[in-house]
Amino acid sequence: MVLGNISLRAQTLYWDTNGSSSGAGGTSPSDTWATSGGSNKNWTTSSGGTSNTTWWSSGANAVFSAGSGATGSYTVTVSGTQNVSGITVQEGAPTLTGGTINFSDSSPDIRVASGRTLTFDNNVTSSSGNLRIGSFFYTGTTVFSNDLSLAGTVTLAGGTLRLSGSNYSFGSLNITGNSTIDFAGNTTLDLTNFSISAGVTLTILNWTAMADHFFAANWAGASYDTMGSAPMNRVTFTGFTAAETGWDSYNNEIRPNVPEPSAYGALLLGVLTVFFAWHRQKTGK
Repeated sequence: MVLGNISLRAQTLYWDTNGSSSGAGGTSPSDTWATSGGSNKNWTTSSGGTSNTTWWSSGANAVFSAGSGATGSYTVTVSGTQNVSGITVQEGAPTLTGGTINFSDSSPDIRVASGRTLTFDNNVTSSSGNLRIGSFFYTGTTVFSNDLSLAGTVTLAGGTLRLSGSNYSFGSLNITGNSTIDFAGNTTLDLTNFSISAGVTLTILNWTAMADHFFAANWAGASYDTMGSAPMNRVTFTGFTAAETGWDSYNNEIRPNVPEPSAYGALLLGVLTVFFAWHRQKTGK
């Protein structure tokens, strides 16, 4: 598989838990990501996994995995803070847990192949505040399970970004390729700046009114309280049409055309009024 624009400034290391034997060590090669420890030599410079393994080298590019056999779900336990230039998932569904992943490159990338998933069930930081997720060729799913705050620019260039029941704050979110954001339960996404390129669409999955929130203080080219025109109509919430997406002036929320809480209250009041009128008519009281 072509790895795309992996930085030429950083070494590339492949996840490999079985030494110089080919492959990464089975379909689910769970182990520890570390820079020391006799049993923690789980990285190799060989894409096929046929050379001796070594510890992680700070600032390298991480590829999951060596060979093509690690097709299952598996857990990678991160020891301490590990600096990484970028992460690529070629096959399988690794979950990173424990410790901290710090993207140390000035323009770090996460690339997940189609049909694959990378889950961050740990702390994530970026030295530059920037992060690029997906591409035209890498359209898999990236999952953030914990709160994440990045002061720079997050670029979503393709694939799915799943936000799982936490708070996410980005300085800027730029959508440059057809992409999906999955609000996977009681999630808030809060942006200072938001932009979506011409000809590009963003699909919002699993958004629930009053449980999930998508805020943008500034939306390039957008107009408050307006629906049906660009760029508002390039964002589609499932269950609604693109023409029903708007940007509220009173709280900067991007949402489909659903009743506000005050409208729900008015609706409930109307229902109760009708009910009591019917009850009085029926009972004569």
